[in-house]
Amino acid sequence: MADLTLRHELDCNAETYWNKCAFDPEFNRRLFFEELKFRSYELLEHKDLADTIVRRVKAEPQTPNLPGPVKKVLGDSFGYTEEGTFDKKMQRYSFRTIPAAFPDKLKIQGSMICEPLGDKRVTRIAQMHVEAQVFMIGRMVEDRIVSDIKYSYAKAAELTNAWVKEKGY
Repeated sequence: MADLTLRHELDCNAETYWNKCAFDPEFNRRLFFEELKFRSYELLEHKDLADTIVRRVKAEPQTPNLPGPVKKVLGDSFGYTEEGTFDKKMQRYSFRTIPAAFPDKLKIQGSMICEPLGDKRVTRIAQMHVEAQVFMIGRMVEDRIVSDIKYSYAKAAELTNAWVKEKGY
């Protein structure tokens, strides 16, 4: 089991981050296809309700260089569905990731918030829990997932800062 907290400074306020980056279809297309080179990324659901935004996303990242035992268990791809809810009042996005392989044995969940650093700066804080209950290779699977999460969130922060500069937000 692994718990992690990731912090990235972003050159925008929280409203800009959520509305013009995190929930923006073009931003996500660029992030997942151009920056992260995912095989697929599809927004399955986006409901903007009174107090929340509910989202479901299906994605399949590239999975090169998996350790042999992990690749044998997971196969050539590691697709997943993310189910998330953004609480507008609390400004918190909570999510769980349901992997295509072994959904009953892999648990990935977390939340994100933005803490203000100034007028046009925030720290995006993501807290996650990753647990793989796969005999003999659970720790290897967790380590790989954590490594991929760290990489993806760092790339997302880089793109966010480039995006807000490019768009003039």
